[in-house]
Amino acid sequence: MTESWERELNRFLESPHAPLWNANIGDRIQKDDFDFVEDFKKVFYDSKKNQTYLGREGAIEYVRKNLYLSTFFQDQLKGIDFAENFDSIPFTTREDLQSKITEIIPIGMDLERMVINPTSGTTGRPILAPNHPRAIGCYVPLIEWTVEKYGVIPIHNPKSTFAIQLCYQENTIVYATTHSLAGGAKFAKINLHPNSWKNQDEIEKFIKESSPQILTGDPYALEAAMKMGLDYRPEAIHSTALELTTSLREKLREHFHCPVINSYSLNETGPIAYACKTNPEWMHILPHDLYVEIIADESGEVLPSGNIGEIVVTGGRNPYLPLLRYKTGDRGELHFDRCSCGDFFPRLRLLSGRKPVYFFKANGETVNPIDVARILRRNPHIYQFQMEQYTKENFICRVSASNEFLDLLEVSESPKTNSNLKSPSNPLQIELKRELENLLGIGSHVKFDTNFPLDGKKQTAFINSYLDTLEKTK
Repeated sequence: MTESWERELNRFLESPHAPLWNANIGDRIQKDDFDFVEDFKKVFYDSKKNQTYLGREGAIEYVRKNLYLSTFFQDQLKGIDFAENFDSIPFTTREDLQSKITEIIPIGMDLERMVINPTSGTTGRPILAPNHPRAIGCYVPLIEWTVEKYGVIPIHNPKSTFAIQLCYQENTIVYATTHSLAGGAKFAKINLHPNSWKNQDEIEKFIKESSPQILTGDPYALEAAMKMGLDYRPEAIHSTALELTTSLREKLREHFHCPVINSYSLNETGPIAYACKTNPEWMHILPHDLYVEIIADESGEVLPSGNIGEIVVTGGRNPYLPLLRYKTGDRGELHFDRCSCGDFFPRLRLLSGRKPVYFFKANGETVNPIDVARILRRNPHIYQFQMEQYTKENFICRVSASNEFLDLLEVSESPKTNSNLKSPSNPLQIELKRELENLLGIGSHVKFDTNFPLDGKKQTAFINSYLDTLEKTK
């Protein structure tokens, strides 16, 4: 860190409006890492300019490169002519990352600079995903290219704050740092929860004083900032980690008066895709070194363009975690047609839920949750949602919503105790209840829970605990 970088960072840390910092974090970038990321950036930008992404041939070369470096690759590829029959390569699963990580890490790797990023997704079992500072450093050009696409020109200067990450949790790390790969520009993670401040009135003062080019965070935190009335106009909002609904995106855009860029990223892979500027319901594959497939839920067969299935990735740049047909647990569809936005990398549309979930009408007919999602997403008052069927006829719809919608007693107990469920009490709720019950069939009953948590955790959008109970009793 240069003297000027340190001086500007100390000024940032010692602001009278600063949060209660509780961690010291640096980028750990060394000269070799800096050169690596600069080379990555050049190839990445050239790939975007020339529209050359990692297709199957590139994935085959990646597999060939790692074949003799990882004993896991050797075991997975034993007896397989992967160049001729790529689809026959067994998938890597979350369980493999939990139980076989020592086999996955390439032979002879220097582990001294390993960074561990725990992740649990929706399974509850943590994956201790190893990473390297240089691979994490590659996030910088990936994110900068994304915001440049929306008209933001990153300022590489220690007096500048490129981004402030917002979160909303009772307890989390709160820190500020400079980034070697951005000319010493500052970055901070702050917590909007009152626990992280001497006085909550300082939140807006600190953000305005810091003047970040972009605000980033998951939809829960961004919604919390909006609801608390944060009066700041960044150049862009960068949403990540969780699903961003259309209605929340539009509300955020109106409130902050800037573009809202949805992104798809995993701890295991880094950034995967970002929202198309022309059609933000879709995302474009972002990096040039990830090969993305869509596979059938049951058979594992690779699906052609336009079909919905599980997202599988191969490639990346993490030297400790080469990925070989890794099943992400997320679902979506992939299109390869050209896009009017000018980015011709494949387009990805994500779907809610980590696995297929279906609801049932009282007469036994199935209801696709996509139809439920369509009703909820087009409702401008619903920002986040979770739908659960817990008996044959009864459903609970948990929502985070506008103040106009929230004229309703909250559910505080188990949804399976009918006495704790409250009926809708204003026209907005009554109309949404009618729409959902029309879809779910005669005899269905939908109640609302407006106490949907802003806890920063990835929530499962659809749950059928009624079906789970039936299966357990068979």
